[in-house]
Amino acid sequence: MIRTFHLSRFLTFVMMAGSVAAAHAGDAATVFAKDIKPLLETHCVSCHGPMKRKAGVDLSLISDEAGVQRDRSTWRKVVDQLASKEMPPEDAKSQPSEAERQRLAGWAKATLTAGSAALAKDPGPAPLRRLTRDEYGRTVRDLLGITVDVAEAVGLPSDNERGFATYAGTLTMPPLLFEKFYTAADRALEALVEPAVDAPTPARRAWDAVFIAKPGATPSAKKEAARIIIQAFARRAYRRPVQPEELSRLLKTFDVASATRDFVPAIKLVFKGILVSPSFLYRSEQDRGPKNSADGYPVTDHELAVRLSYLLWSTMPDTELSELADRGKLSEPSALTGQVKRMLADSRAQALTSGFFATWLQIDHLDRARPSQQNFPSFTPELRRAMYDETARFVDELRLKDGRLLDLLDCDYAFVNEELATHYGIAGDKGIAGASGIKGKELRRVALNPGDHRGGVLGMGSVLAMTSHTYRTSPTLRGKWVLEVLLGAPPPPPPANVKPIEEAGAKQEGAAAKTFRDQLAAHVTDPACANCHRKMDPLGFALDGYDAVGVWREGTKERPLDTSGKLPSGESFAGAGELKKVLWSKRDRFTRTLVEQFLLYAMGRDLGVADERTVDAVVERLSREDSKFSALITGVVTSFPFLNRRNADLPPVKDTKPAAVARP
Repeated sequence: MIRTFHLSRFLTFVMMAGSVAAAHAGDAATVFAKDIKPLLETHCVSCHGPMKRKAGVDLSLISDEAGVQRDRSTWRKVVDQLASKEMPPEDAKSQPSEAERQRLAGWAKATLTAGSAALAKDPGPAPLRRLTRDEYGRTVRDLLGITVDVAEAVGLPSDNERGFATYAGTLTMPPLLFEKFYTAADRALEALVEPAVDAPTPARRAWDAVFIAKPGATPSAKKEAARIIIQAFARRAYRRPVQPEELSRLLKTFDVASATRDFVPAIKLVFKGILVSPSFLYRSEQDRGPKNSADGYPVTDHELAVRLSYLLWSTMPDTELSELADRGKLSEPSALTGQVKRMLADSRAQALTSGFFATWLQIDHLDRARPSQQNFPSFTPELRRAMYDETARFVDELRLKDGRLLDLLDCDYAFVNEELATHYGIAGDKGIAGASGIKGKELRRVALNPGDHRGGVLGMGSVLAMTSHTYRTSPTLRGKWVLEVLLGAPPPPPPANVKPIEEAGAKQEGAAAKTFRDQLAAHVTDPACANCHRKMDPLGFALDGYDAVGVWREGTKERPLDTSGKLPSGESFAGAGELKKVLWSKRDRFTRTLVEQFLLYAMGRDLGVADERTVDAVVERLSREDSKFSALITGVVTSFPFLNRRNADLPPVKDTKPAAVARP
């Protein structure tokens, strides 16, 4: 059964497929020269040719299908903008007919698909990845059983200032950072102290889990105890079995250290060497395939355990994962999916929220949101924390209840505490916010009424505050957020010489929204700015019913709110409610964006040509399984690039999706 919202897309696909099939029945070069090149010259080259090259694109250079394959990122945008009717723009002198639009888009899409299919055996590069700040802190905690946050204690820098912390390209190791890790190893081992009293306390259990053997009275007995302790510790720290030559080097270190130290200090010196070794600080995998081959081969079970644990928990594999890997059972489909289910139910999977979702939704730096408490007295540090926790709890609940990811777009519930309920104006049981049903600091799930103007991320204070200025809303920032985060269509950076809007009157939220809208309209008359602002600003003005810190406002006769908008693709709307309906009609695009971003986070690298088939498969799975949270996770974990790797001796794929999540 084809759902109604897919009908137009289905009909378009049928028409595209027919034209593509006819095209490939003849010679590709003849088809391009006869059917495609004239369309480019008539409708595209005047703006994207040798004379103008808007956005740095010159489509006159394309002479065949190979030209599309060489610049796939540009042609993906061409397909998207043809489908949304954003290109050619409304004021273009020449507009293609619907049949011409479908012919060009269909040809480009088929060419892109053919290139992706040719690389079906390539899982993409498997980059060497250093542990992130968060991964390091969690791993040291679990390895030693300590409670000290050593990453915080020594001031390890953040890895996600401009995107996902897991992106290998930014996980460098400059000398100063290595010194931080060296100091962190000292601090971690200082926190590992044997309790004075032999009691079943967490500290005692942690100590006994590390020092699993007792030194005897003789040198040989001490050496044997050291071997048992060091081998077990290195096995856990390296996340794989320890090679004989590695163990031999570690035991030699113990021999040297024990000549001048007691047993425990000598063991700790060996531990320090382990904690600063590449095998601990990096998630490394071994090349095993033919040299210079792009074909993939399965990762080992131990490598799979590491990929899985750091994806879902941001820490080392636990005992159950390690034992499955030791027996070679983890890669069995039933065992793997069973582990995903187990791990998602574990509290450690909250790392998915802080690691992936908070970065993707761009709320991980909410403490730096621009609205000031001087202009908005209620925007206290406590309220900021509650706003972040609201979004985090929402995502955690989707994980724990295997909820629908489409609830991020719109739903009829929210998670609030008394302070948030009062801030949002959400009524309690007696009709007054915070009066009875919504009390205290703990977040609770509440059913929403239409008049609450909440539901989904667009009504969350975390998103609304992050996309505002110090004393007012920012329709441009909010529209940019919708395009980039929800629809995967980030606009290019503004021109270097663009000037900020000159504000007339007091710098306060009381300035009339309509007046500011007029100012913004005048500001973007420059053609270099207008194309992007035509897409961003209508989306942002639809959210102007929320002030800079997310409080709902209606506007007055003296200071009206104009929340209407129209996109270049023709959709008209007014207000957040109607904007949600427009986004709901684009939920397939939202789903694809979410899948692309999560795959990028999981693999720690740019997405290349071969990954498009994986994205297609996971998107289809989400559609089939009603957008369940588990469908996204399991779809990526069981995908070809996650289960396979290729050698690192090939050059990186140049045609990629952007790796960084830009900041508003």
